[in-house]
Amino acid sequence: MDLINLVAGVLLVLFGLRFLRKGFARVMGGDMIDWLQGFTRTRARSFLGGVAGGIVMPSSTATAMLSVQMTRRGKVSWRNVLAVLLGAQLGTTALIQVLSFDLRDFAGGFLAIGAALFLFMASPRPRGIGQALLAFGFMLLGMGFLNESATALGNDPAVENLFVALGQLPWLLLFAAVLLTLLVQSATASIALALALVASGQISLTMLMLWVLGANIGLSLTVLTAGWSETQGKRLGLAILLIKLPLALLCATLALMSADAVLADLPGSLSQQAAWTHTLFNLLAAGAIFFAAPLERWVSILVPMPKTPSATNVTRLDPLLLLNPALAVNAALRETLRMFDSLHLMRESVMQALAEGVLPDTLKPDIAQRSRDIRSSAEEIVEFLDGIPDDALDEKDQALKETMDDFMRELPIIARTLGADLRDELERLLKQHPKAVEAARPLLVEAAGRLTQQMNTVARMLMRERPELGRKILERKRDNSRWMIQAKRSHADLPYPAWRILDGFQQLNRRLSGVAYVYCRNDPEVEELPA
Repeated sequence: MDLINLVAGVLLVLFGLRFLRKGFARVMGGDMIDWLQGFTRTRARSFLGGVAGGIVMPSSTATAMLSVQMTRRGKVSWRNVLAVLLGAQLGTTALIQVLSFDLRDFAGGFLAIGAALFLFMASPRPRGIGQALLAFGFMLLGMGFLNESATALGNDPAVENLFVALGQLPWLLLFAAVLLTLLVQSATASIALALALVASGQISLTMLMLWVLGANIGLSLTVLTAGWSETQGKRLGLAILLIKLPLALLCATLALMSADAVLADLPGSLSQQAAWTHTLFNLLAAGAIFFAAPLERWVSILVPMPKTPSATNVTRLDPLLLLNPALAVNAALRETLRMFDSLHLMRESVMQALAEGVLPDTLKPDIAQRSRDIRSSAEEIVEFLDGIPDDALDEKDQALKETMDDFMRELPIIARTLGADLRDELERLLKQHPKAVEAARPLLVEAAGRLTQQMNTVARMLMRERPELGRKILERKRDNSRWMIQAKRSHADLPYPAWRILDGFQQLNRRLSGVAYVYCRNDPEVEELPA
């Protein structure tokens, strides 16, 4: 029974973390990327914005994905994105600081207030606050289960012998923390388990510090795994690993030599000292933002841009065109417009399934193949554009080149949102909420129509080289954003999959306006409008 309570406690903490993240996303109205990008003008602001983002969204995996999405030419520099990510990882330690206090007696209050707001409020923001309070209550319940089971297990001679053995094999303990963090994909949950084991009476400060360091190494590997599908994601993940792995190994060595002497002056109980260790370690790691330039060079060497297109690549970009930069830009534009067609076809196939209420068996493999083709073509076009010298282009062609490059770097995320993510959420909607499909369908169809109209306007702007359409795109982006926010507020009973589809469309609406802003950034009228 004690072992069951231990597992239940871990699951409650994990569930609470996920529920807390979704609650804050509801409070933010799905605009976390916009909010973070508002901080990225300087490296210092980027770091502070990351800290704030990590506090309100305590998931390093989620903040890593947001950081990867912001790493685009013409928007946020790689160094500022690294500052955001390091700041976010420091911000997430705030939750461990709170959990290090014994707040189990207040769990009922958090659950009661949270349930009242979540169940009886129609507005998304109060419901989001209620969801966050519920999540924190679940986490406190989980910590209670963990503490009780750890106390009971600590009296077992076999468990006592296990802790004695681990004390003699400190590097094995650190490795176990790395594996657990990778398994649950949450350093917070891993460290929360260690804090609960303090109740067993078998955990020393040195062992606790080694566990915290192992969890941070596991977190770095989790970030690397989360961004593995994209080159920029690999680079960010590798940079975090290059920062934290050597630092963690150095701190672990110092801990084995004199952890009690180093950390004994930290305030609070053993759990609170562990929380301070976690915070101080990430604060030290944050100093790497001053070395972002060499880090960027190193990871660019270790993770180069793909050079060999896949066998499914069907672009018609002849390298000889690079001898004439103007012709090369036109050829790249032709292939970019073909990408718009591919996106339309992929989105239309999913929306047709929504109209019919049935997902064809062939839809999933078709979308997977189209997505692979789009990613492969985008990588080839980016490499082709990189081969066009800027100094050989006039102002218009240079703006067009930069815009296409920006769009191609956004394309994998756009394709995933309009393809696999849209199909998966539609499948959940049809299977889990069949009675809500009829009510949700008109809203989703109109949202898709607005997105289609925006994509067509972007394509016309590029094809006809009409920068004045940029103002129309940015105005429409603002109108679409208001419409989607109002739609969510007036349809508070929408099932979660439909909510996720609308969030995806809202993000694409924002990305397309960013592409337009890059193309028209020298237009004074456009510069007055926010992207």
